[in-house]
Amino acid sequence: MDRTFLPKAVFALAAVSSALHGEGPDRIKVVAGAERAFEKASKTNAMPAPGCAVGVSLNGESVFEKAFGLAEMEHDIPNSPQTIFESGSVAKQFTAAAIVLLEQDGKLKIDDDVRKYIPELPEYGKPVTIRHILTHTAGLRDWGSVMQLTGVGRGDRVISQAVALDVIYRQKYLDFVPGAEYSYSNSGYQLAAEIVERVSKQKFADFVAERIFKPLRMTNSSWRDDHRRLVPGRAQAYWRQGPNAPWMLNMPFMNVIGNGGMLTTVGDWLKWNAALDARTWNAPLVDALETRGVLNDGRKIVYALGLNVSTYRGMRDVSHGGSTAGYQTFLARYPDQKVSVAVLCNGNSPSPGGLAASVTDEIFGPFPEGPKPPAGISVSEDQLKKFVGLWRNGRTRFPLRTSVQGGQLRFGDAPLRPDGEVQFQLGSQTIKFELDANGRPISLERNNDGDVIKYYAESDWKPTPADLSPFAGTWFSEEAQATFTFAVEGDKAFITQRPSLKLPLQPLYKDHFSTQGYVVWVTRDAKGNIDKLHVGGSRMRDMLFERIRK
Repeated sequence: MDRTFLPKAVFALAAVSSALHGEGPDRIKVVAGAERAFEKASKTNAMPAPGCAVGVSLNGESVFEKAFGLAEMEHDIPNSPQTIFESGSVAKQFTAAAIVLLEQDGKLKIDDDVRKYIPELPEYGKPVTIRHILTHTAGLRDWGSVMQLTGVGRGDRVISQAVALDVIYRQKYLDFVPGAEYSYSNSGYQLAAEIVERVSKQKFADFVAERIFKPLRMTNSSWRDDHRRLVPGRAQAYWRQGPNAPWMLNMPFMNVIGNGGMLTTVGDWLKWNAALDARTWNAPLVDALETRGVLNDGRKIVYALGLNVSTYRGMRDVSHGGSTAGYQTFLARYPDQKVSVAVLCNGNSPSPGGLAASVTDEIFGPFPEGPKPPAGISVSEDQLKKFVGLWRNGRTRFPLRTSVQGGQLRFGDAPLRPDGEVQFQLGSQTIKFELDANGRPISLERNNDGDVIKYYAESDWKPTPADLSPFAGTWFSEEAQATFTFAVEGDKAFITQRPSLKLPLQPLYKDHFSTQGYVVWVTRDAKGNIDKLHVGGSRMRDMLFERIRK
């Protein structure tokens, strides 16, 4: 079958379906709501500045496309609905769709072991499946986080697909048993793109163009597989450190695709969502993409295949956000209402997710007030003070402090609502403290819909120069190919790297430090001597370092 002619059938059937069932809201209401949200966003975006393109579709038809801000600040070129932006991680659903299409072709199975197609990936004791890598449940460390340990990470040099894969292949350990948890990692989607190439015998970009872009007439979509390629009509990406700081260029100088790297317009994104809504192009593909991941203990997670499947304001919400360098994006679909909202921005302000939510609220609002949370029980401030302390996350070792402010116990910055003698509510989450025989808190459990994280009570550590001196030396990680020096200057500690990096280490609790989003700690041998050094971050929990020089 010639797939080039599929879109006419797709959109014709979508129109017939919407006419028969009348599932979407009134077109006038949709356009008016989008216009109000757009006007608010554009007026608060002080010029000259980058901006956003916004698109809204109803029943498979684009009904609103506008843009504000500058696509190119140096030459005062404005954004337009036809401006091409980079997708960020919204591209992941297209990578997942490519895998599903290959499964439908009979060329792979989504529950196959990844090593069947990529034997270079180490064996981890239990198989890592394609479904694991697509639902972020494989336990793979994020390759960008690993590379950052070298002192030259994403945005600091040109990175190829081969370099990213090499970082992944070097990982001897996982953050957790495959299927046990959810932890967002771009590494899985790098592997997925590689599987598409090896199985299809085509370049990833060519396969997606042939099987998805061309059939859906997404004529403005391509992949940034060579960052040097000229792309007519593309917006430059920008970033600034604060509201009064100057804008600066912030382009993704990478040739890495699959996890992101898709170049597109709001109109093309709306065509894609229309095809998913119509379900006549490939209904089993839509079902596969929207099937949420299931953990080993049977719990369902929000993440499906390159998509978050949840609810917003009581409506079924299928969406994903993205960020690459200065590009920020968001694509949402409300299948029951046949409405989609696409936002593509070329700066770090405004928030594309916030703008998309504003559009949705204006279209479907006003919403009835939801039930107010119960007031909770009354607990005196003296009773609350016993829960004040420093806590270590049992998974990540990251610190968290509880405090009492204004008569409320706060979990980090968030207020807790008392629900019992040792139990509190944090939104929909439950925080429950465990006490020792003397009534002192020794741990707490944070339960988020069955996902339980345990925190352990710790004491603030104030090491002396004598305490710090055994840490000093040069440390090397074979997995990360990273070397740094643990430097001690009196009662201060630093991580240094050539040529000029010097990061101060803030003591946390015994043998643990924090620095710029990382936790650094050591383990000791039976004699109490420092044995290994470890570094953990948000997408890389434990990278092992060996001392090579004292």
